[in-house]
Amino acid sequence: MALMAIMTLAATAQERKWYAGGQLTLGRTTTELSGVSLKSTQVAVMPELGYNLTDKFALGAIFGVDYRKTGDSKLTTFNINPYARATYFQTDLISLFVDGGVGFGIGRANGHTAVTYQIGFRPGVSLNLSDRFSLVAHVGFLGYQSGNRPAKRNGAPENWGLDLNSNNLLFGFYYHF
Repeated sequence: MALMAIMTLAATAQERKWYAGGQLTLGRTTTELSGVSLKSTQVAVMPELGYNLTDKFALGAIFGVDYRKTGDSKLTTFNINPYARATYFQTDLISLFVDGGVGFGIGRANGHTAVTYQIGFRPGVSLNLSDRFSLVAHVGFLGYQSGNRPAKRNGAPENWGLDLNSNNLLFGFYYHF
């Protein structure tokens, strides 16, 4: 019985159903508008936790804090973004997937309550470095992103449709357990 229990635990441990990781964003851009330099800074720490229900389907959530400053405008939000992940191509080295989810953020923007929200899809690719570690990249966003007036006035994006630009390229790192 003890041997069977140990074998069951070993088999369960090898499945590696859970994954944890996240994204870190550090960015600074300068834009010239009519001879005036406008500097923008973004810092985001977004941990992620997920569970593989099957080889092709997972549920997870991204949560964390996002800080944006453009000129004198500041926006800080605390975010949660639950998602469902469908993997449509998988080898030992590479997986292609799409995350469908909703997002909600609340925080402060120059003394006012700021609310951000989104619903949409993010395609991605995972490079499996080993059975425990992988690098993940999300490219683009298809859906809707917006916020209330204080959020939009202070840097929250308002997008509807397909957004494929370098600002929507997200890199992450996963540990599977």
